[in-house]
Amino acid sequence: MNTSTYSGSVVKRPFVAGIKSDHDAVELLTKDKEYDLRRQGGNAFQDPELERLVGKRVRCTGTVAGYTLLITDCATL
Repeated sequence: MNTSTYSGSVVKRPFVAGIKSDHDAVELLTKDKEYDLRRQGGNAFQDPELERLVGKRVRCTGTVAGYTLLITDCATL
């Protein structure tokens, strides 16, 4: 897997509404795509570290797997 850097705004919104695993997801909105953010070793459904980034512009480094950006580093801009 290739590691890359992505910049954008962090938001929190419903993910997979209406099914058993629905939850509010922390997402990175770049100018081209949207990614669900997840930290390596972090909880997939609720991660206080990611919650702190909501509403901020960030630059994150990580690996994309499907629609998820598995981050290894993230800094506010």
